Amino acid sequence: MIPDLEKLWKLTGVSRTSFGENENIYFDPIGLILLKEPVNWEYWCTPTNSVTFATTGGDGVHFGFLCNDGQPTDKTPIVMTLPCADTPNIIVGENFKEFLALGCRTGYFDLEQIEYQPESHIPYLDSHTYSEEAMSNEIEMLNAIENEFSLKPWKNHKARLSELQLKFLNSLKYSDEYHEITT
Repeated sequence: MIPDLEKLWKLTGVSRTSFGENENIYFDPIGLILLKEPVNWEYWCTPTNSVTFATTGGDGVHFGFLCNDGQPTDKTPIVMTLPCADTPNIIVGENFKEFLALGCRTGYFDLEQIEYQPESHIPYLDSHTYSEEAMSNEIEMLNAIENEFSLKPWKNHKARLSELQLKFLNSLKYSDEYHEITT
């Protein structure tokens, strides 16, 4: 398994291997529902070379390791899949820790706004502030992740997201269904 993903699981108070359900909702308030067994979710737009490890719990949005060379690792790029969006896939980290750092202040549910409202959301991400609507338990969860992984919030989100798309987006592979829908 992926050591940093296991470390994230431990923050929930249970080990992934002994967990009895398919989804661990501990981090649900911050939009990071962990899957017990990472697997390709097989939405029409989910890259076939990705392994889904978490979902936001809304509109099918999910996060996966981009696996171009076999099994995922802590160093594998992370793709966010948004089945309802015009741009259904966005690279949101060159590796797992960078992905966690992207959401360590706003949470992970709001990351879909990178696609839906980039003009307002990217500057918000750059501000490194917690949402005014964030509950104290949500901020505690975000702080626990930030501290456990020694994360630093991103600087200049627009530039970094552009770099990631240029570097990794062309390596996504898709199903026949994807090509039928998009062509």
